[in-house]
Amino acid sequence: TRSIAEGRLDTRLAVQGTDELADLSRTFNETAEALEGSVAELRRMEAGARRFAADVSHELRTPLAAMTAVTDVLDEDAAGLDDDTATAVRLISEETTKLAGLVNDLMEISRFDAGAAALHLDDIDLAESVRRTLATRGWTHTVETALPEPGTLRGRVDPRRLDVVVANLVANALRHGRPPVHLHLYGRHDPEAGGQAVVEVRDSGDGIPDSVLPHVFDRFYKSDTARVRSEGSGLGLAITTENVRLHGGTVRAGNHPDGGAVFTVVLPLRQDGAADGTRNP
Repeated sequence: TRSIAEGRLDTRLAVQGTDELADLSRTFNETAEALEGSVAELRRMEAGARRFAADVSHELRTPLAAMTAVTDVLDEDAAGLDDDTATAVRLISEETTKLAGLVNDLMEISRFDAGAAALHLDDIDLAESVRRTLATRGWTHTVETALPEPGTLRGRVDPRRLDVVVANLVANALRHGRPPVHLHLYGRHDPEAGGQAVVEVRDSGDGIPDSVLPHVFDRFYKSDTARVRSEGSGLGLAITTENVRLHGGTVRAGNHPDGGAVFTVVLPLRQDGAADGTRNP
């Protein structure tokens, strides 16, 4: 029973005799066999679902690229169109952009599931990287920051993936919380883990309900089941989690004592290039 509980589903008992203990052993073996078969089938179904998502995402990229090119041209001409047509053009453009974002997020998740997500490490100024992320998305004056002085906090990370982590957390705070949104970056030393960089993103909303906290990093999770659509893909926090894990770090969600949700990312400050580069599933 302990072996089964630890995940060794191929555990079987040697059956001897015809007493009650032998009958119990046969029942145990039959139950274990059925459980092993059910779990194997679930794993096959999960793998099939992941392959389907990856294949569909890949096939959608080409038509989406064409659609995006067309909507870009339509956007440029929207000012010269009548009001109803211009409204329709802008709607098509917005929905195409959302669809493209969803497909890109699905592609990214598929790479993580396949164990094909690779780290491209570089020694960078973490504060400058955060500033660039905010500036690129027009959040410089929207987000209140507390960052170390330039050059004082460096780490060996994947710049693109760090950008995704910060952008997803800030976007989540802006979408689901209330302003102001605070971003705090600082370094610390852990006696066991060594140097670490900590990124805290906090909003000023109502916080995360206790029933929702365990699920905030789940894929496609919506706390409001009546809300069938949302502005995001539902994958942003899941992608954030995978990117942080790829670096050997951690991410957690909670509520700040003064109000609002707070997401905390802890990344090891590698200075020796120590990383295997690829996450195995």
